[in-house]
Amino acid sequence: MEKILAEFGVQPVLLAAQVVNFLILLFLLKKFLYKPVLKVLETRKMGIAQSLKQAEEIEKRLGEIADREEEAILRSAREGEKLIKEAGEYSAKLIDDGRKEYENLVKRGMEDSRRLAEVEKFKVMQEVKENIGGILIIALQKVTGKILTEKEKKEILEKEIKNLS
Repeated sequence: MEKILAEFGVQPVLLAAQVVNFLILLFLLKKFLYKPVLKVLETRKMGIAQSLKQAEEIEKRLGEIADREEEAILRSAREGEKLIKEAGEYSAKLIDDGRKEYENLVKRGMEDSRRLAEVEKFKVMQEVKENIGGILIIALQKVTGKILTEKEKKEILEKEIKNLS
């Protein structure tokens, strides 16, 4: 084996020294470079995991907020529809009440007008009775040529008023 090593130009002492150097270098790299790099990688890995977890929580919260927002919009829409419906019912009631009040006012106005017309008719009839009575008495005096006494005038007036009524 020494012959083969000699043919290739390998010196066993140098090879052993290089193996030792390689192991020392490997030990030093592992201790001073590989461990800190792994530590940094582990820290980053944990940071990324934590960021992903926070992102999931934020996404979950955003979903909840979106759901609440949608629910609030639907609730507001329902309340708006309810208010519009109530306003429509209230305005319909106001219109109906106004129409009824108008009808009542018209009815009362017509009744008042009828009563006023009856009162005016009664007054006119009284004036007509008084005037007809005077005209009748004057006509009777002229036709008969006789002057009537107050008692006769009163009797004739009462008789004619009863006939007119």
